[in-house]
Amino acid sequence: MSKAFIAAVLQDSFGSTGVAAQKAAEDLIDAIVGELLSTGGFTLPSFGAFTVHDTPARNALNPRTGEPVKVQAGSTVRFKVSPVLRKTVTEIRKKPAAKKSAASKAAAPAKKAAKSAAIEKAPAAARRGRK
Repeated sequence: MSKAFIAAVLQDSFGSTGVAAQKAAEDLIDAIVGELLSTGGFTLPSFGAFTVHDTPARNALNPRTGEPVKVQAGSTVRFKVSPVLRKTVTEIRKKPAAKKSAASKAAAPAKKAAKSAAIEKAPAAARRGRK
């Protein structure tokens, strides 16, 4: 998802101009970042929660040279999915795949037989490595 996608959704929802929708998308993102900086968290009840976590200083290895390197302490943003969103996505992904039709089931053995016949008819040089 990109800022342009958010702007397009806002434009379609409100029937506004592209410039106004772009400005609204930027304002929305700025508000979320501002909330993260001021309170350390931002929650959308049916979507999830963004939280700021501090990462401690640590020692690591440079993968190219293998030398030890000191990594400074910092902050990162973590996201936890809401139970509502998790349940919705899980239900959608659990739907069974469409079953094969009778025509495709009947065609499968015919395809296999045609393929094996073509392999047998091929010259020996072309069949190298096949048994």
